[in-house]
Amino acid sequence: MASISESETQSPPTVRGKRGRPRGSGTQLVYTKLREEILRLVLKPGDHIDEVLLEARFKVSRTPIREALIRLQADGLARFAPNRGHYVSSLDFAEIPKIFEALDVLQSAILQIAATRRSEEHLERMKAVNEEYREASEKGDHTAMTEANHAFHLITAEAAGNRILSSAYESVLNFNLRVTRLIFETAARDSNVPTPYYNRIYDEHSEMIELLSRRDSAKLAELSKEHTNLFYGKIRRFLQSNAAVDVAFRSFVDDDQSEPA
Repeated sequence: MASISESETQSPPTVRGKRGRPRGSGTQLVYTKLREEILRLVLKPGDHIDEVLLEARFKVSRTPIREALIRLQADGLARFAPNRGHYVSSLDFAEIPKIFEALDVLQSAILQIAATRRSEEHLERMKAVNEEYREASEKGDHTAMTEANHAFHLITAEAAGNRILSSAYESVLNFNLRVTRLIFETAARDSNVPTPYYNRIYDEHSEMIELLSRRDSAKLAELSKEHTNLFYGKIRRFLQSNAAVDVAFRSFVDDDQSEPA
């Protein structure tokens, strides 16, 4: 029997880029950080993304930067124009009714599928994140509230276990996350006391968890509609109160499902 040399039993060496990182890690680093900054509005809609500055900042070559930017384009978070280069995607408020139309369909599908596939771990994580949302609302911490709400819905997408649906759902959630942050940046906050709107978000999340626990797909479809309408109503009222924004809203929210005061 032929012997196997020591070198043959060892794992192949990690392929590294010319600046010392394992190949591919530079792309992931740049992508993750820029995505976070776009979603947090550190990089605002329309901001130019300078590849030369990114090279110096992340200490990587131009290739991983461009690969990261291509991924951000696929996420709908960045755009490229020949005479402008890369820039952060704008928030087209005129598209909001269509965005919520997509949210209505995708969220309902995600929740109904998650009802058949969720694990106990998913439910426990959703409970924990929902409590984080409640605690943040009591403190008036809108950044933490936004992140907890986003995380909650990403867990439901994970529980559904459908990569195609989850990718489309996350794209819509990302758009909504940026709009929500913009509202919190712009709107005056007179009090740290949580409003009925924030309490209702928490209550509807709690109800989703209960229905997922019972695997009640039909009731989840109904609740999903109410949840989408609640959020859409808040966005619609904010934009209609802003004289600088001209959006033609369709009749998406039923009068009896309007946002609580």
